[in-house]
Amino acid sequence: MQGRAGLLRLLGVAAMRELDRRAVQELGLPVRALMEVAAAALARQALAMRSGSGPALFLCGGGHNGGDGLAGARHAAARGVQAEVLLWADPERLGEAPAANLALLRAAGVPVALEPGPADAARHLAGAGVVVDCLLGTGFHGAVRPPLPEVIAAVNACGRPVLSADVPSGLSGDLGRGPEGPCVRATATLCFGAVKAALAAPPGRPWAGEVLCEPLGIPEAAWRELDAVEGLEEVAVAALLPVRRGEGHKGTYGTVLAVVGAVGFAGAAAMCAEGALRAGCGLCQVLCPQPLQSVIAAKLTEATVRALPADAAGGLDAEACGAPALRAGLGAAEALAVGPGLGRGPGVAAVLRHILAAFAGSVVVDADGLNALDLPMIAGAQGRVVITPHPGEAAHLLGCAASDVQADRLGAVRRLAREGQCVAVLKGAGTLVAEPGGGTALCPAGNDGMATGGSGDVLTGVLAGLLAQGAAPWDAARAAVFVHGRAGDLAARRLGRRALLAGDLLRHLGLAFRSIAGAGA
Repeated sequence: MQGRAGLLRLLGVAAMRELDRRAVQELGLPVRALMEVAAAALARQALAMRSGSGPALFLCGGGHNGGDGLAGARHAAARGVQAEVLLWADPERLGEAPAANLALLRAAGVPVALEPGPADAARHLAGAGVVVDCLLGTGFHGAVRPPLPEVIAAVNACGRPVLSADVPSGLSGDLGRGPEGPCVRATATLCFGAVKAALAAPPGRPWAGEVLCEPLGIPEAAWRELDAVEGLEEVAVAALLPVRRGEGHKGTYGTVLAVVGAVGFAGAAAMCAEGALRAGCGLCQVLCPQPLQSVIAAKLTEATVRALPADAAGGLDAEACGAPALRAGLGAAEALAVGPGLGRGPGVAAVLRHILAAFAGSVVVDADGLNALDLPMIAGAQGRVVITPHPGEAAHLLGCAASDVQADRLGAVRRLAREGQCVAVLKGAGTLVAEPGGGTALCPAGNDGMATGGSGDVLTGVLAGLLAQGAAPWDAARAAVFVHGRAGDLAARRLGRRALLAGDLLRHLGLAFRSIAGAGA
């Protein structure tokens, strides 16, 4: 995904309209000048994608997206390439800028066919060298109306390279919104001004192909306090990772205390601890219910494992609050990982409340830890808290259904961060990270092969490991989700998505860190 140099900022429909308004009304950039820049970029990309000697075929609607296409066809023709336009709009009802570009196009001799029928459109598509989709713009929502469903079906069946302008027609620009009807499946999408949030994560991402951006020369002043989501990218994430020093030793890189596990859930505890170690912390100590001590110790060669009082079911007993091992562990650790594999026994909530009240460092709470707490408890913690819920756990914390969380993932993660006064990581396709002040980031890395038990436990460990090395919670959370997703992508490349296990993420974490930060990782 390509955006501005440095920070990649993703905009939804409302934010993009505000950016356009500021550029035109406050900063004085003419609409036709912006359209001209967009059109030139559209023509360049279309010709770069052109296959064979067929014409560059521009499919245009009646809005500004169509105006970009009309101007783009003129730019393509000016480069000596045959260009053709199919226009589904009444020329007499076009806005000022699109109408002006239609007049210029006709003066340049570029053929324009008005509202061709399905058979005629299919004939044009079959002979095209590249198809440029400028039918519907960023603000579209709902289902496309006739005759465009037939046109879109023909585009998707034509077998030619397809370049969409701003968003594939049929898709809204807002994050989490998939098509509600027919939608162009693009080979590439060229966004104007900013990358549209819908294209950064499912369900919109699969329709966009390669995502590119032409920033249009909009000044930085227009972005001031705009509601943008940070799109995590390799260069930015590399800068978030704690620096490794040649003279460092195990004390340099911090200690993670993992309060994890119950009978039957030793694997979650072990994967969390190994994730912390592979993220680079110097030491990891595991505290678990007494019946698990030998099991977890056998799984973890590199961590120390100590026992806490257990209840009759093999989970944490409330007596663990006063255990010397817990008191010593809290005194020695820079960061805590709590929750993986703890189960839902009656002692879990008591121990976690004690930990949040007693520990002044950074705490990652996941899994059963989240089910034992609520947002006011998290907000009242003495230390700095990061929570990592999946949609079901987020729904528990927010008092709603998981379907409500999924329907507005951006709103949900921001509410978790605000009400919990914590950094919140909402896991899933397009994992989101938010901090209490409103900052939000989206992770494009990762794949559906990671939708397997234990993946979240690995993430909790990685996050705690970065915190122990001194990373701030907001930085550690963004870095951890990207590294975790990159490890999943590397594992899937080698093993395929279907066979991927959480343990494969652990085995690919080193390669993930090196691919992001180089030899310094």
